[in-house]
Amino acid sequence: MDKEKKIKPQLAGGFRDYGPEEAAVRGRMFDSIKRIFELFGFIPIETPGVEREEVLTGGDADFSKQIFRIAERNENDPLALRYDLTVPLARFVAQNQSKLPWPFKRYQIGGVWRAEQPQAGRYREFIQCDADIVGSSRVSADAEIIALAHETFSALGISKFLIRVNTRKILNGVAELAKFPPGKIPDVLRAIDKLDKRGWDAVERELEKLGGDVKLVKKVLDIRENNQKKALVSVRALLEDSWAATQGIDDLEKIADLLESLGVPAKSWKVDFSVARGFGYYTGMVFEIVLEDVPLIGSVGGGGRYDGLVNRFSSINAPAVGFSVGIDRLYKACEELGIIKSKQLSEALVLNFEPECETYCAEIVAGLRSAGVCAQLYLGNEESLKGQLSYAVKNNFNIVIIAGSDEKKRGAMQVRNLAERSQFEVSKDEAVRRISKTSLLKMSKFMK
Repeated sequence: MDKEKKIKPQLAGGFRDYGPEEAAVRGRMFDSIKRIFELFGFIPIETPGVEREEVLTGGDADFSKQIFRIAERNENDPLALRYDLTVPLARFVAQNQSKLPWPFKRYQIGGVWRAEQPQAGRYREFIQCDADIVGSSRVSADAEIIALAHETFSALGISKFLIRVNTRKILNGVAELAKFPPGKIPDVLRAIDKLDKRGWDAVERELEKLGGDVKLVKKVLDIRENNQKKALVSVRALLEDSWAATQGIDDLEKIADLLESLGVPAKSWKVDFSVARGFGYYTGMVFEIVLEDVPLIGSVGGGGRYDGLVNRFSSINAPAVGFSVGIDRLYKACEELGIIKSKQLSEALVLNFEPECETYCAEIVAGLRSAGVCAQLYLGNEESLKGQLSYAVKNNFNIVIIAGSDEKKRGAMQVRNLAERSQFEVSKDEAVRRISKTSLLKMSKFMK
């Protein structure tokens, strides 16, 4: 009889697994992000991973995102996996506006899917952490979102990041003054958005095909002042004849003042007129967050103002601004930088090498857990003390509890600190206090 054929245990392209230590680090990242979002007054929502395809595409026959469509029988109302969390938010707000606080400050952490060609740090399934303010047209809401982005990356322990800020109003003004055909303006923005990846020569050739004044575009993109106010003065001189551009410059001047008041350091952000952001729904301020030491990864977060998106689903006036952190790309970048710190999942291992002491050891584990010490009872097949100690060392436990028949008689235990190579005896009643004080693993940091 033929042996049963085994299926090759191989991932689909563009997807990845995260092992226990990696998943633990990511969990800490999510906890930190959630804490900062809630510190700024954002409240959570959850939306399904599956949406009606018409919701995701906006009914646009030329929709360019490569979405995962779901094979199902109702061809009159096809379904697809969401490709971001912003469009589902717009649908949610349109459905529930009368029940929501206004303005509505929401956050969501969830998976999204894109049927795109995988690249370095770019997967077909990834987790986004979004925060948005819906219902405010104030420039202070834009500044609040940038300040939130700064605080989020700071809380993650990432020291070298830069928030590059622009506004679509300035880019629209450039396209207008450069006399590109109105119907070609989205193509102009897409070309500018490729500057970092393809360089000026490639962008120039693409713009020349669109039929506008490419020299004016280059003059604007060449403004790269370290001083934000000087950069805005320079661009105002070039674009003063465009109402849209001057409105955008006024917005960025207000944002600069507000960011200073909100405590965002000048070194953490800069005006960059090449930032366009790819999504067609942006209408005002846009920004990207980059880690300058890993430029090939691209942006690890970003966002902007999108005042018309909710209007796809409702006639309510719902201006909005928000930002998103892509955890998978950020994690990949941190791996390349070598700043990920592995996270041991348990602090203490209680050895279990004498059957008559098993219930005593279980009581010790329960006492440690009730006091908030992450502890495990050894459950493997090794029966000897030596074998169980080897397991503890191999799996990076910091604290080992040894409680055999002698310790049980005295109501005590031996506590071995593997990191410090020390050992002491303690009574069962004193164990929690001493172990909590000795434990090395009560740490929230996951970056070196």
